[in-house]
Amino acid sequence: MKKLFLFFLACVLIGTLSACSNAENSQQAPVSEQSTSSDESAATNESAATNTQADINAPGAMSPEDALEYMKNTPDLVIVDVATTSHYEENHFEGAIHIPIEELDSEAEDALYMEIPAGHPVLLHCRLGMVVPGAYERILELRSDIPEIAYIDGAPLFQEYNEWMAEQEDSDMQSTRLLGGQTPEDALEYMKNTPNLVIVEVNAPEWKLRNGITGAMYIPYTEMAERYDEIPEGCPVLLHCGGGIVSVDAYEILQEKRPDIPELSYIAGAPPVKAYNEWLAAQKGE
Repeated sequence: MKKLFLFFLACVLIGTLSACSNAENSQQAPVSEQSTSSDESAATNESAATNTQADINAPGAMSPEDALEYMKNTPDLVIVDVATTSHYEENHFEGAIHIPIEELDSEAEDALYMEIPAGHPVLLHCRLGMVVPGAYERILELRSDIPEIAYIDGAPLFQEYNEWMAEQEDSDMQSTRLLGGQTPEDALEYMKNTPNLVIVEVNAPEWKLRNGITGAMYIPYTEMAERYDEIPEGCPVLLHCGGGIVSVDAYEILQEKRPDIPELSYIAGAPPVKAYNEWLAAQKGE
């Protein structure tokens, strides 16, 4: 009987301890779940922030020399000068946006950052690379719509870049000014639609057209190097010969001698004499 009583008592104790253990685990479960939920939320926020930064290429600091090459080779680049007004007026990159951060409160500074064009790479600079890192970090925070952001760590190479820019502008103007050879068909439309056009026949005397283009000047290509100044200033010029051969020689002479001509071209083929003269007569009501 005594043994039976002790066995019964052991079973009761085991049952009690098991119930307590289950209750304790039940109370701790919400804490574990809450911790897991908090960790998942933090991970999600961190992932979102990482994805936002991943959309922006942020090269960060560039040496003045590397920045110069970057500026030359990056299409649609927006340059932002964050130096003081006095420094900006003394010297700056051509075309740079000026945001004098040391003269602005944080609200005005942020407002100007928001005006930087979206969808363009951005390069920032000051004068020695000391105050610009703060602007760089702030724009990274504010402008996820800017695809690439960097800054110059050191003194910007103003003269080198501005001289390079001037050369590009001269080259663009030159390519626009020198139209080269035009087909007879294109030349006809050009002749009809170009105000103040000066047409110059450049055949050698023995090949001069008997019935040439109405209103055209005549300067043989063999005399163009001496008589180029007879062509009126400030007018587009179209050269032609009988077949588009010697007009190339006259075209090359005028490239060198008359850079003031706003547009220079020649007819690469037989000139549309009849078609143009008939059109011109119709314009005059003849």
